[in-house]
Amino acid sequence: MHNYPARKICILLFILTVLASAGCATRKNTPQATSPATGLTYRLQHSGVLAVAGKRLLLRGMIQYSPQDRRVKVVMLNDMGMKLLVAEIRTSKDQGYETTPVFISPFLRAIPHFYDESMRCIYELYLVNNAAKGKTHKNSPLQINCNGIMQIGSRAFAKHTSIKNIDKNYTLELFLNSGSEVGS
Repeated sequence: MHNYPARKICILLFILTVLASAGCATRKNTPQATSPATGLTYRLQHSGVLAVAGKRLLLRGMIQYSPQDRRVKVVMLNDMGMKLLVAEIRTSKDQGYETTPVFISPFLRAIPHFYDESMRCIYELYLVNNAAKGKTHKNSPLQINCNGIMQIGSRAFAKHTSIKNIDKNYTLELFLNSGSEVGS
């Protein structure tokens, strides 16, 4: 007996995996701004669970946090590693913060306010000075609770963060898995 159908299925799955991963790639030819040599940058890896109206979405993410520039770059992936969101957020004197979306998947575009709420959470966690203490910006509808500390280089980050927005009916649980400090 030959196992030809199983072999064809394996080959088909391999081809689909390669095509799917190639379709997720983006290319940007413009040079990226770098942090000043005197500043530190933190690269953080998170996992998380977003609960919206009784549904749960598993997430993974990478953040590049530049405190001296008051800027955060974020890449958000689903639990299978497919890219969902790539963006940059930085403080602004006029509006509190500005964002630059680099990539937003069609899946996330279908979720109302997902991008805006994601950027608001990142702003509250990294660019508002009191977020690590569980406090938010005075006009924020977010309730942030931080538990545990993970020391990364010369800075302490919350190991577990819970973000709740009762108005928008979502909860985000973030778990800091690892990180590194770059620069000097």
